[in-house]
Amino acid sequence: MPSIIILKGLDEGRRFELLTPLSAIGRDQTCFIRLQDTEISRRHAEVYKSSDGFRFRDLGSANGCFVNCKSVRDVLLKPGDQIQVGQTVLLFAPLAGETGSETADPFLESLKIKPAKEPDNFERSFSLLGTVPESEGSALLSRPEGAQGDWLRGALARLGVIYETINATSQILDIQLLLDRILGLVLKTLSADHGSVLLSSSFAQSAALNALGDSESYGDFKVVARASAFSGKGEALISRTVVDHVMHEKIGVLVSDALNDSRFNAVQSIVRSGVREIICVPMRGRHATVGVIYLDKHPIDEVVDIQGSSNRIAAFEKEHLTLAIAVAHQAALAIEDTLYYKARVQGERLAAVGETVAHLSHHIKNILQGLKSGGEILKLGVRDQEMPLLEQGLRIIEKNHTRLFDLVKDMLGFSKDRVPAFQEKNLVDILTDVVELSVPMAKEIGAEIRLETTFQNVVAFIDPEGIHRTILNLVNNAIDAIREKSYGLVIVGLRPSAETGYVEIVVSDNGEGIAEADIKTIFAPFQSSKGNSGTGLGLAVARKTVEEHKGFIWVESKLDEGTSFFVKIPLGIPSKS
Repeated sequence: MPSIIILKGLDEGRRFELLTPLSAIGRDQTCFIRLQDTEISRRHAEVYKSSDGFRFRDLGSANGCFVNCKSVRDVLLKPGDQIQVGQTVLLFAPLAGETGSETADPFLESLKIKPAKEPDNFERSFSLLGTVPESEGSALLSRPEGAQGDWLRGALARLGVIYETINATSQILDIQLLLDRILGLVLKTLSADHGSVLLSSSFAQSAALNALGDSESYGDFKVVARASAFSGKGEALISRTVVDHVMHEKIGVLVSDALNDSRFNAVQSIVRSGVREIICVPMRGRHATVGVIYLDKHPIDEVVDIQGSSNRIAAFEKEHLTLAIAVAHQAALAIEDTLYYKARVQGERLAAVGETVAHLSHHIKNILQGLKSGGEILKLGVRDQEMPLLEQGLRIIEKNHTRLFDLVKDMLGFSKDRVPAFQEKNLVDILTDVVELSVPMAKEIGAEIRLETTFQNVVAFIDPEGIHRTILNLVNNAIDAIREKSYGLVIVGLRPSAETGYVEIVVSDNGEGIAEADIKTIFAPFQSSKGNSGTGLGLAVARKTVEEHKGFIWVESKLDEGTSFFVKIPLGIPSKS
């Protein structure tokens, strides 16, 4: 039996053995592979067992799924495949102890860590000079002031801003918040008086960012973020000459005496603001320069804090310029990644809308055609005063009216977020009612339907209407699947689950079965094997209802033998997490 190993992420090192036919992956506590990654959905994906092995399937996640760096929806897993969801990387591998078998995958064999051979004169004793806890690395980077030694504090202070920048860029998807955070970090680290971020107009527009004021445009650049270390320290102005020089020469500049520099001493903005030191660096991404970060410092040698102590303000140095351009590059990469992500999400949404409209148009067209045909037959019946024609036309209209009603109901059930109305109900009573309602439909085609359970009272906290409709939908599908059988049989069962606190409802039929290719997409919206008589949303709505109960639904089928749908739901009130 294979397993999933977390190679990278907050859950790094954990192993999950795939002992059940379906294992959900996500943040929800009902997921078998529950991850702490905040960039994944509650139920992000799942690994399920099929006839050809274990497969990985995206459950409509917001950020997508990748196997071996390729975007996937549903794919057969091979030993050694690496799965990425959010910031987490998982490895699909055999169970511990199986890799030594003759059928072990060569790739997995290469993952084994073999101890190095010790030389004959290997000395096993050693002198322990010191130890550092494994958690000390992140603690030092986030709080460099706590380090011991001037050299270590100085090195970590400069490395710390890069560490915090990377953390910010990996967690913040709002570009405005991201720029404000980075600017604050740079201002604090470099002890600048003022800081500004200017983006090119095209990138500012793509990021939906507005200039901070009517006067905050500098040529093709707009000021989209500002920060100040002190209040009442002069006006924070930006030299367009400096910005143009940086963009034209494609370099970061450090101006140590701006008032007396021959290149800038005629610039009125510098003269008016009184700044003496300026750092301006380009924000270069992978493909283009998206803007600049602009910092300044006034010619004040000392400031007095609230305790009356005098502190000297350090001047900008070359290492400050180097650090600033490194941070600017990281910020530019984050902006490009965020814009790409938003464009991708928007593209997927438009594609989904187009697909939905196409499917709905097809169903509505067929329903309207049925209504039109029924109306024409009614007209003939009225004209010829023939009651059979009137009855036939009325039946066709009623049938298509029901189809239209079911389509709208399924659309609302699939698209609308709803909170189940949990109540304490006996599941046996609900299943008994579903079977009784379905008996007439089964008799029409000469089939049999029966309830098989040893229980008389199984109380669960459920949404009765949602569960009733879900099981009724599965039963109706089962009856449709046995229409061509000489003896059709549908069995509705209730049994305890192997997992404590859960119960399983099973709806089985002896129909023709479902092809493997169809099983892969059977719960996807607008997938129907009923032709024009189905909406293609029934099983999608059923799955959504079961997931609202923090439960699971899956199907097992063999061609020419039949199909079984399994619904596993908790007996208690599902957690809201």
